[in-house]
Amino acid sequence: LDTALAEDRIGKITYDPRLPVYTCWDLGMDDSTAIWWFQRSPGGEWRWLEYHEDNGPGLDHYARLVLNKPYVYGRHFLPHDIEVRELTNGGQSRRMFLAGLGFKPILVVPAANPADRVAAVRNILPRSFFDSRGCEIGLKKLRGYRRQWNEHMGVWRAEPVHDGASHGADAIGTGVQGSRSPEAEAKP
Repeated sequence: LDTALAEDRIGKITYDPRLPVYTCWDLGMDDSTAIWWFQRSPGGEWRWLEYHEDNGPGLDHYARLVLNKPYVYGRHFLPHDIEVRELTNGGQSRRMFLAGLGFKPILVVPAANPADRVAAVRNILPRSFFDSRGCEIGLKKLRGYRRQWNEHMGVWRAEPVHDGASHGADAIGTGVQGSRSPEAEAKP
């Protein structure tokens, strides 16, 4: 992120109506739910437009939040736990509940090793541009994402610390791991 700042890739990024907007999520109820909005250019740029995080509201709240934005959407990248079935709403899955609200297309991203998710995000950071206002909190979360030092062994622990910074990092990782090349995406 320091390199992105030095290279002026954190600043005013505007929505390009010629490109679809994607969302990527980390779901939480007791924890936070985090959502990133982004676009991908055919030239390989990742344009991060907005970030939102809070805890407590239901999926209907987040669906309204996303669908009320003035964007033309491509896909919504959601983590594997979107397939969890609930005891409410006739036992349907969270994914089916969102689809019933008009929230589609949803791509379910399989669970991944945290190290692979981190590597995937690091791989696209040199091609990423962030809106400084819309992504301000998300950028703080990414900066705060870290591993813990194991004093006894003298090594970094493999798993990242699960704290307030992890939701934003997990959400961006879901989007990066789920996204394909823009040329391979069908027109929304």
